[in-house]
Amino acid sequence: MKKSLFRRLISTYVLVIFLSIVIVSSVFYIFFNNYYLGAKEQQLFTQGREISKVLSPLIKNKEQGEIDKIIEVYNRVNVSHMWVTNKAGHLISGFSDIKNAENLCVDNEQVLRAIKGEEVTNRRNIKYGNEPVLSVALPIYVDGDVQGVIYVCNPLSEINSSILQALRFVIFAGGIAITIVAFVSYFISKTITKPIKEITEISLEMASGNFVKRANVTSTDEIGKLGNTFNYMIGRLDDTLKALEDEKNKMIKIERMQREFVANASHELRTPLTSVRGYLEAMLDGVIRGKEEERKYLRIILSETLRMHRLVNSLLDLSRIESGQIKVNKRKLAIGYIVERIITKLKPLIEDQQLGLEVSISKGLPLVLGDEDLIEQVLINYIANAVRFTPVGGKLSVKAESDENKVKIHIIDTGIGILEEDLSKVWKRFYKINEARPLSKEGAGLGLSLVKEIMELLGGEAWVESIPGKGSTFSFSLSVYEKSMDEKVHK
Repeated sequence: MKKSLFRRLISTYVLVIFLSIVIVSSVFYIFFNNYYLGAKEQQLFTQGREISKVLSPLIKNKEQGEIDKIIEVYNRVNVSHMWVTNKAGHLISGFSDIKNAENLCVDNEQVLRAIKGEEVTNRRNIKYGNEPVLSVALPIYVDGDVQGVIYVCNPLSEINSSILQALRFVIFAGGIAITIVAFVSYFISKTITKPIKEITEISLEMASGNFVKRANVTSTDEIGKLGNTFNYMIGRLDDTLKALEDEKNKMIKIERMQREFVANASHELRTPLTSVRGYLEAMLDGVIRGKEEERKYLRIILSETLRMHRLVNSLLDLSRIESGQIKVNKRKLAIGYIVERIITKLKPLIEDQQLGLEVSISKGLPLVLGDEDLIEQVLINYIANAVRFTPVGGKLSVKAESDENKVKIHIIDTGIGILEEDLSKVWKRFYKINEARPLSKEGAGLGLSLVKEIMELLGGEAWVESIPGKGSTFSFSLSVYEKSMDEKVHK
């Protein structure tokens, strides 16, 4: 079974502390062993030198009793043991309280070197106590000559006992440190692994399609940055998937619209083509006779041909707008002048329908920002549409006014009007308000759809208000020209 990150972190922390304590204890033992041995060695040398000074006159005066007293007192009050030899290396004091003194064997090499004037130290076993000792040998000078040797031994067990006691304290402190570290590392590990575990769980949720959950970020360290980055990634991924879903829905919608578009375009083209074909076949078969009859049906054929021409042009315009092939040339325009020019151009159409005309253009109308050709196309579609659906004897009004930072154009008719539920549909392609009306059949249902596309290109708005049986008002608005706006456009 694999260990979790949490367990591995705790194990690592405890192992590191354990190894640290072992290393520190080893270094501590080596350091203090050398330190204590060195300190004890210096202590023995100091004691030996002081006693050497005391014994020097006693040896000179051969006061053996005083020598024995001094050595006896030293051996009684110290852990270490002291002997005195003469210059020949024979023991003369310090062995009276030792059983089997005949078996005592001091380090002759040390004694011999001390007799030569050296201060010698050594660590080895001697028969006294049969245990490792630290021993020193110092010469005793009488009138400048070596007349004896002081030999001092201190059991190493006494030194080791002090070192081991200190080492036990270090180990005990290490045990407490391991306990504290284990306790602290538990919470540290939890702090580290909790957000990682949470991120893992959220990742599994993401795999099942759930992008709602977010990691709870409570710190600003690397783990906190990981959480924030993870949350950012979820947000971006969620947005990307939503965008892809939207694009998919759009593609489905576009495909459906394309199918509807092809079907509607085919239907709109089939009707005039069928009429044209029928009339031409009748004329060729001699069914239609006489110049008057032929002229009558030729006019019908011309009308249907023009209808197909308008339909094809509208389709081409829509296609160019959707594909971005139309170049919009925005500049400052006098909208009132454009309105008057279009009304003049369409006046014969209005008079043929025997409609009254009223034009109201506010004085001091500000310039607008737009494309002149596209604005003309919007006006033509609006006015032609109003003429087509206004009965003979009706009235048509064209109104231009300023409203804050916009100029609004209204085409008002007294036609059949539009039902409220149909108001949003009039902008759809191939939609016709009243299929039963002859004038409605002349249109292809693309004019208002084209208007909507043009106004989006120009950054304006198009809308309609209507009361069934009383008429409709088709409007559009354009932004007032400003120098800063013009500079942005031309950049």
